[in-house]
Amino acid sequence: MTKDFVAATFALALGLPAMALAGEFSTLDADGDGYVTMSEFQQAMPEATSETFTTVDANADGALSQDEVAAAVDAGVIPAADG
Repeated sequence: MTKDFVAATFALALGLPAMALAGEFSTLDADGDGYVTMSEFQQAMPEATSETFTTVDANADGALSQDEVAAAVDAGVIPAADG
C-alpha cells in the first residue's frame, strides 16, 4: 500500500473530508489570519475533539499556528493532506 492510500483510508475511516486534512494549513485557516481557532479547526475537521485541539496547541494560546499544525501532522496527531 502507498502512503497516499493509507492516508486516504484513514481519513475516510474518521469521516474527514479530503479537503479538511491538516496538511493544507490554508484549508484550516478559513479567515486567512495566520492562525486556526477552535471553531475553524472543528469546522474543517468535525470529528476532531477539543482535546485534539488542546494537544496541537503547544503554547496554549487558544490558536494554532502553522508550525503547531505541521508539528501535529509530523507527530501523527492529525492527518496530512498529502499522506
